[in-house]
Amino acid sequence: MSLRLATPTLRSTARLLARQQPMGLVKIHSSVASKSAAASSTPDRMHGSYHWNAERVASIGLVPLFAGQFAFGASPVLDTFFGILLPIHIHMGFGACITDYLNARKAPVIGKIATAALYAATAGTLVGCYQFNTNDIGLTELVVRAWTA
Repeated sequence: MSLRLATPTLRSTARLLARQQPMGLVKIHSSVASKSAAASSTPDRMHGSYHWNAERVASIGLVPLFAGQFAFGASPVLDTFFGILLPIHIHMGFGACITDYLNARKAPVIGKIATAALYAATAGTLVGCYQFNTNDIGLTELVVRAWTA
């Protein structure tokens, strides 16, 4: 008796499975209307690679600056490049942390505050590096004096 009851159930389940689409083609849920989704612009698939390339250029650019400072000592040109590139490198690193951990979905208000604070701190650091390089001993000499103190 149980065999007869199970057989129609298995047949109907097999028919349902045969009619299903592959998982990649199934639209599970969409909260956006299809008309507005079609009107929106297509995302640039290269967007992340541009940002990644800029981060790599900033990181790799710091290597010859450090080597040049050790080889040639204090130089106003190297101090200027170092005072620009290091805050930009730090800005990109903290920006990535804010994007990863304080994005608009998880923390909409705190993320905006953190981003604004990051831009303000980066601008202040750039101005401070400029002032220190032009009106004081420079960044390279500061590191040398702190290292030997």
